[in-house]
Amino acid sequence: MPSIKVGSSQEILLEISQDLQVSFDSSLVGQLIDWAVEAINSRIENDFVQSFRNEKLEKNNLEPKYLNVDQSNLSYQYGNYLIKIKKELDLSNRNINIVTELSKNNFLYTPKYYGHLEINVFNKFVEFITIYDFIEDSSDGWTWLPQKIFNKDESWINPVSIICSQLHRDLRKLTTNSHEDFLNETEKIIDNSHLTLETINSIDKNFPDPNQMFEIWERNKSRFFDELEIRRNKLSGISKSQVIHGDFHVGQILKSKDNFFVIDFDGSPVLNKKLRNIEAPREDDVAHLLTSIALAARVSERINQLEFGHLSVEVQNCQSSFLKNYLDNSKTLGLDLLNLDLVEYLRFRQYLFEIIYAINYLPRWLYAPIHSLLEELG
Repeated sequence: MPSIKVGSSQEILLEISQDLQVSFDSSLVGQLIDWAVEAINSRIENDFVQSFRNEKLEKNNLEPKYLNVDQSNLSYQYGNYLIKIKKELDLSNRNINIVTELSKNNFLYTPKYYGHLEINVFNKFVEFITIYDFIEDSSDGWTWLPQKIFNKDESWINPVSIICSQLHRDLRKLTTNSHEDFLNETEKIIDNSHLTLETINSIDKNFPDPNQMFEIWERNKSRFFDELEIRRNKLSGISKSQVIHGDFHVGQILKSKDNFFVIDFDGSPVLNKKLRNIEAPREDDVAHLLTSIALAARVSERINQLEFGHLSVEVQNCQSSFLKNYLDNSKTLGLDLLNLDLVEYLRFRQYLFEIIYAINYLPRWLYAPIHSLLEELG
């Protein structure tokens, strides 16, 4: 059980399980963050800890404010900074490798990176605490996009398509040209998708009953898999793989006034760590964003008390416009053409991944992929 020493007298004991889950006394988080700022500023390096500084941090005496925004990290506002503390360590360092690469390339569309701290686990240094600029008055796409869809406001589409295409351009430099087959490896999730939902007794009245949503899935899943197979059989050709975002849905797009930022490069929570680190075709990010537009419309329909499917025309318009803008921007940047059949297959497949995610982590979310799927199945 490793421990890290904070200051001259206080020790914080980190408990790290075999599956790399991290826990510590949450009452000491203020001391931990103060120490991390000092450690990053001084570029501390020893057998257990090493730190990296991109820009000097200002220490303050404010209490960290917990932000309930992230499943992979404990997130805190600390003055003008966003502090992210890993709840589950990643031996591949996927997130920080992407963050530092984008910082080196002066990528404009992610919160500014100030520095990070790594701890030695199983003789490998892995990301533990990372510090970013805190984006004031920001909200993620599950908050801002539903209203834009309702208002038929497409002003967000080109800025987000620029972010996606420039992200793909800059992440090519991390690509190793591995020979692992992303599509076939991730298909194993489908083969093993025998889903069950434990009966939920505590129902949030603001959301459709997850038990009823799961019953609808059970009645329609054979139709889904039949449609998925039709799309699978249309695939041809080989799409190049590279490092991508890996979980590029609208919830990863922060909006602050007229500015947009992409966040969180840990990869899809539906995939295990090995699968998250397989290089993938750009089509997967594009498809994930397209699916999430439909899900955001279901959120809008729920909030505005509309019949599910009411905004389907708006969804199709947004999806078509995003895809066109992404293709245009990609051409300008010299990126390869997309395999549109693969985009369509992965877009439709993402409904299953969303259902798996909801069952495992957020059952009240089931209504969004279920009603989106029903709208397509007719």
